[in-house]
Amino acid sequence: MNDANEIERRIQRRIASAAVKHMSNTKWRMLFSALHSIPDVPGKVEIKFINDDRLFAVRPPGPDFAHEANFGECGGISYSPFTHIEFVQIAYKCHRELDGSHYSPTEATHNLQTLVARLAQIGSFPIQVYDGGIRIPGYEWDSSDKTKPANQHRL
Repeated sequence: MNDANEIERRIQRRIASAAVKHMSNTKWRMLFSALHSIPDVPGKVEIKFINDDRLFAVRPPGPDFAHEANFGECGGISYSPFTHIEFVQIAYKCHRELDGSHYSPTEATHNLQTLVARLAQIGSFPIQVYDGGIRIPGYEWDSSDKTKPANQHRL
């Protein structure tokens, strides 16, 4: 078995162990499309994948999708399956980059209550609040699972 097959096997085993599966490919595409339609959402979101400790700061894919089940060509996460997303988060504070290299990035804050209300109008997303913003999990793990993020609650 090659490394890619072993990694996929481990990810599928992890997914199968989830206590709750909140998101499907369709719901992830709906969320990403919604983020494009909401004014004042940052240009980037943070995405965490199962079996990867890194957070990837990327522009949300969409609003039109060339691929049904993955990101397509999207920088450091090209062709990663939506089913491998553990969570997506939107930080309370972000740095916006203005057009042109002679502008410095500016810090902006989001009205999270407005963002959550707008997302609730668009779809049923499992939104959680954490210290730095909001998180939309793809999965929930058993309470004995040590990978569960701390300091969160549902809205």
